[in-house]
Amino acid sequence: MKKQTNKEPVRLRQRKLSNGNLSLYLDYYNGGVRQYEYLKLYLIEKPKNALDKQSNQSALELAQRIKAKRTEEALLGNYDLQSKSLSHTDFLKFYQAYITTYTKADYRVLSASLKKFKAYLKERFGKEKLLCKELTQNLIIGYKDYLEANHTGEGPLTYFNRFRKVVKHGIRENLFPKNPLPEKLKFKSGGMSKGVLSLDEVSKLASTECGNETIKRAFLFACNTGLRFGDIKVLQWQDISNDELLIKQNKTQEVNRLRLNRNALTLIGEKGKPKDLIFPLPSFEGSVKTVKNWVKRAGIEKRITWHSARHSFATNILLLGYDIKTLSQLLGHTSIKHTQKYLTIADERKAQAVNALPDLNF
Repeated sequence: MKKQTNKEPVRLRQRKLSNGNLSLYLDYYNGGVRQYEYLKLYLIEKPKNALDKQSNQSALELAQRIKAKRTEEALLGNYDLQSKSLSHTDFLKFYQAYITTYTKADYRVLSASLKKFKAYLKERFGKEKLLCKELTQNLIIGYKDYLEANHTGEGPLTYFNRFRKVVKHGIRENLFPKNPLPEKLKFKSGGMSKGVLSLDEVSKLASTECGNETIKRAFLFACNTGLRFGDIKVLQWQDISNDELLIKQNKTQEVNRLRLNRNALTLIGEKGKPKDLIFPLPSFEGSVKTVKNWVKRAGIEKRITWHSARHSFATNILLLGYDIKTLSQLLGHTSIKHTQKYLTIADERKAQAVNALPDLNF
């Protein structure tokens, strides 16, 4: 006779997240109905040190205690998952927890997006806490309007896209009674807020003392290649063969092959060991501060950030007459739609050049 085994009414399971970590949840089956309770506890899939291992152990122990409690409730017949709805979770704490385990290159922008959302809640509603069930479509539309009222250029869409990423993660974790994201939100087309350097202004910077030679060379290198700060900071000599650069972009994980011009080859200097950094840069914040002081010293009255180097490279390539498809490949964009924003500013520059011609007397 086949031996009967009693199935566990509550099981602890793991779900792999997009960032590689594991989310712990309970799988509850009763009366032919399966329900899930996400615990907001996470495991680091590949712990690198003792601290990571300790974090995993603590999360598992807590998850096991919760499972034991839920199992007892289920056996007594008083386990009601709905009463333990995660919609009472503090959304801001969930947001911060998501950022804490986030490992992609846009970490700084993601952190800034939380600050913007907190500022919106405090200014508009006087709130410093928001339950997941209180995150409504109208509130999100209001946040979109708030961003557009307080930021220009790509800023509103950039911050909102990171916010939306967190909300979508919350949807997958069953935090909301219903999907709070509005469909087809349209943002104003405001162009780019970051300053763009002309070729003459790039030359002016090159002849101006910076205060940090490595930052100066790296920024001018960006003006000649269009590479982002994160990619330049980790650039090694083994990534360059003769005059060709082969690099995997941090932001998109796409491999980009780029032929270096004479300026770029001069800026990298004498070749070092294969795994040596070409530009041993300080922090992003420190580098940006140095660039701003350098720009001011050069007498350039524009709002210049590090990313302005990439914008300047793209705009100047178009002004030199090259097509948008070529530019898209140079920038390593995954879609040409990401490159089209540079057409607007290039057209504006062309109009300014034409309007600068002197009036004729006839």
